Amino acid sequence: MEAQWIHQRDIDSQKWDKLVDQTEGATIYVRSFYLDATAIEWEAYIAADYSFAIPVGVTKKGGVSRVYPPLFQRYIEPIGNIQKIDWEAFEKSIKRRFKKGNLNFRSNEMANTNAEVFVHQTVNAEQFKLKTQAKRMIKRFSKSDYSISTENINTKALLDLISQELAKKMPIYAKKEVLALYELVEEAEKRGFLYKVGIFEDDELKGGLIGLVHNNRLIYLKGTSFTEIQKEGGMYALMQQLVEYGLSHDLLVDFGGSKVKGIQFFNSRFSSIDVKYYHFSWDHSPRWFQLLYSMYQRFRK
Repeated sequence: MEAQWIHQRDIDSQKWDKLVDQTEGATIYVRSFYLDATAIEWEAYIAADYSFAIPVGVTKKGGVSRVYPPLFQRYIEPIGNIQKIDWEAFEKSIKRRFKKGNLNFRSNEMANTNAEVFVHQTVNAEQFKLKTQAKRMIKRFSKSDYSISTENINTKALLDLISQELAKKMPIYAKKEVLALYELVEEAEKRGFLYKVGIFEDDELKGGLIGLVHNNRLIYLKGTSFTEIQKEGGMYALMQQLVEYGLSHDLLVDFGGSKVKGIQFFNSRFSSIDVKYYHFSWDHSPRWFQLLYSMYQRFRK
C-alpha cells in the first residue's frame, strides 16, 4: 500500500483518533492530543486510503529536519491495519525525508537500521506481588502522619509540586519544555483519561502521582513527594495505590519506562516484568551539521 508523509496541521484529528480506536492495544502515546502536546512538531506516514499511519516527532535545526523522541512519549507505534504496511518502503521513505533520526519504536520493524533494545516495566494481576522492601516501606508509611487520597486533588497544584520537586534533580523540569506536561495533563483530564492520587498532611498536598488510563492500560506518567515523605515510604505507598487501582479495574499497569536503574529497581519491587522496545538511529546529515549537533550535545551535558 502506497503512503505519504503528512504534517500534523493537515491531519484530521477525528479521523486519526478513530484509527487509534480501531487499533488493538494502541497506547495513549499515539492519540492526536498526546502528540500535539508532547512533540515540537509531528508528521505521519499515512496510507493513501487512510487505513494505516505511523507518527514521528519532528524538529528542525539549522535547516535540517530530523526525527526525535518527544518528551513524555516512550515510543511511537503504527495504527490501523498494520498488515498493510510495507516496512521496507517505510524505512527507505523515513530516511529520505529525514537525514537524521532517533526513533523509539514499540516493535523491531526497521531491519536495515541500527537498533538498541530498551525496556519498560508492566505488571498484571497474575504477576503482582509486593517484594520485601516495598512491604516494609508501605508499613512504615502506614504509621506516619500522612494519608493517601484520590479525592479533592487540584490538578494544577499537583503539577506545580511535581515540576518543582523534580526540577531539583532534573534540569529539564526547570525549562520551558515542562509546559508540555501541563498541556498534556490538562488535555488528558478533559478527555477522561487522567488518574491522580495524592499524599496529604491534614488537608495540605505533599506529593502525588499522575497516571493515564487508556485502552485497558494504566500508564504511570509522573510523580514525586517531599524528601521527608519519601523517607517514610511515601512513593511506595503512592505506587501501591496506583497499582491496586489499575488491577481492580482489570487494567495492565504500565510503569511508564525509564532507563534509570534505580527507577527500574523501584518498579521491580512490585513484581514488574521487563518489556522490550527499540531505539533506532541513523545520521546521513551534512558533515557540518553533525559537528554542530555534537557540540550542542556536549554543551547540554
